[in-house]
Amino acid sequence: MKHSAVEPGTTVLGVEITELRYHTLYSLSAAAGIDHSRRSRLLKKPGEIPANATEVDCGNMVFEAATTIPMVEAFKTAVPLRDVPEYLGASKRRVEILYREGSVPPLVPRSGPGSVRHAVFVRSHLDELLVRIARLPGIDPSCDGELPPISHACQRGAGRFEHLFAESLRGRTPAFRNPDRTGIRPIDVDVGILLGAKNAA
Repeated sequence: MKHSAVEPGTTVLGVEITELRYHTLYSLSAAAGIDHSRRSRLLKKPGEIPANATEVDCGNMVFEAATTIPMVEAFKTAVPLRDVPEYLGASKRRVEILYREGSVPPLVPRSGPGSVRHAVFVRSHLDELLVRIARLPGIDPSCDGELPPISHACQRGAGRFEHLFAESLRGRTPAFRNPDRTGIRPIDVDVGILLGAKNAA
């Protein structure tokens, strides 16, 4: 019973099943709201179903409800790599740097099926990153235009983009945001303080 996809309300040996712990491929389709043509394909991407599995093989499989439903939902709403720059308000090059450094991890690890070329990203993870950026202090209107964007700061010797970005989110680098814009591109940093600290070191 611990490894069977038995529907809640079913009575087995006099005991009523109250919680669905496992899904068949068919019950998973209904629960996650995905059609027959997509269900196997979505589960093959993270390796839950072997790439060469037949329809009969798939029909005999069971999947843990607690982990499989969230995973399918994540794939249904995932953002492909080509759309991440616009989503995060950053250049394609900056996103590729964050992807390479692991700051923006893909839904399927790069060593797994569908890596790199077909990389997709969990929308909620990207939203969490945007929320962290939104928590940066807003720039004083009187200083608008005086502090360079994070990309320009890197060009002026403030450090590598990925390190500067991470330190900004951790509060270790003086960074501010334009309250009228969202994403990575509007982050401004105080180059004077950064260069002064580097020279002192």
